[in-house]
Amino acid sequence: MPQDRKQRRDAAANKERILAAAGEAFRRSGMAVDMRAVAAAAGVGVGTLYRHFPTREHLVRAVTGTDLAALAHAALPAGKSATDGLRAFFTATLDGLAANQAMIDVLAGGPPSDADLERCLTHLTKIGQDAVDRSRTDRTLAPDVTPEDIAYQLLGLIRIVQLMPDGGPSSIDHQVELALRALAAN
Repeated sequence: MPQDRKQRRDAAANKERILAAAGEAFRRSGMAVDMRAVAAAAGVGVGTLYRHFPTREHLVRAVTGTDLAALAHAALPAGKSATDGLRAFFTATLDGLAANQAMIDVLAGGPPSDADLERCLTHLTKIGQDAVDRSRTDRTLAPDVTPEDIAYQLLGLIRIVQLMPDGGPSSIDHQVELALRALAAN
């Protein structure tokens, strides 16, 4: 029995090392990471990696699930106008994602097909609804802007960050301002 417990502890430790190595590799290089490189960085064989995560998608989901959950809890800051709230939300979200290439790849990779991505889009639409509701009072958004428009503007900005060679704060701020001009009341 002690041998079985040691093996289970070793398997759990291997899984944690794989997740840590994959998290770092995916954040740095995005979805293009070679699975053999992840296994080597974790100090395990590629067979061990695939026993824990049968496909790349399983590993990506395990690594990005926490980040998607964090995004799903984000909200517009209280006490700000619709556009100022969106500016703060867009900038904070994009600054956080700029350091996580895998999340950018997942979110900018096309229409959400995974339940986590669907929940994320639903949440972003709720944030958009909050901004539209605020704008009924402060009139900072164009009257034809919808909650879905706001959600898709953020997804578009995520794609722009993915394409930018320099995803630094000044570049992100500039792109956020361009998007807000498109949403703003004239």
